[in-house]
Amino acid sequence: MELIKKEILDNKNTYSVKPYYTVKLQIQACNFELLLNDIPVLSYSVKSGMTNEIPLNPYILKSGKQNLKIKLTPINDQLKLSEQIDLSLDLGYNNIIDENNGLGEYIQSGKFNLSQEIKDKKLPYFEIEIPFNAYVPWDYKNILEDAQDLSKQSDLLKQTVNNFYHILETKDSKKYFELMKGSLKVQSDVEYMSRKEIDKLLNDLDLSQIKKIYPLDNYEIKLYANGKLVRFVSKTKDEDGNQYLFRYTVPPLIEGKRDGEGSFNYLFYLPKDQKELEVF
Repeated sequence: MELIKKEILDNKNTYSVKPYYTVKLQIQACNFELLLNDIPVLSYSVKSGMTNEIPLNPYILKSGKQNLKIKLTPINDQLKLSEQIDLSLDLGYNNIIDENNGLGEYIQSGKFNLSQEIKDKKLPYFEIEIPFNAYVPWDYKNILEDAQDLSKQSDLLKQTVNNFYHILETKDSKKYFELMKGSLKVQSDVEYMSRKEIDKLLNDLDLSQIKKIYPLDNYEIKLYANGKLVRFVSKTKDEDGNQYLFRYTVPPLIEGKRDGEGSFNYLFYLPKDQKELEVF
């Protein structure tokens, strides 16, 4: 971990302009999935209402045209979207102007409000795409442009599930950080992390915190970005509609309380000329 930390810090970029893109969501009474450039950002089952501001920088690989997509489906196994459904979003960015993450003026890039006409139709499914332009000081387009197609590599994908589960089960932090190294470099860069923040990021990913790994469920494979990204999801949903496959417990924060729970829900990809998937 210390070697990876040093490698990240030694290659830390300094940018004169630091745009930070987010989407502010208000959503109600539906399952929703948010994707940016066909990369899944967030999915959740919202029974009443939810307000959230979601960072987008990690899903913007280069400057230029981006495409934000939101998919809405009914909750509780209903056949049609509820009449209580609602969705509004505000998409834009601030420039980070100082080391304490002070923000400049908010610049809006897009906006959407679900109309009453759409609500009244009680559709079985609704999808909206919002294109916008983003300007960022990095270019990571080669990560996916050079990645290998996974759509016909079922044996490798099955092997990845079992290998990753074994890493977690044995708490093999060395192997875990090897799979994570590229992802950590990009994350620290696009989120403009300080040395202190990088330290915390790496410390929080220590596998020694894991107390118990849940057994592997039956799972399904979800491909994104023209078959170059994969996520492995359980066929069993939890009460919030999540389908986490790699679930674990950690000791309680307060003695005598129940164990905490967590999960790994990574996207994986296969870099050019490599034979083993890495975390995106």
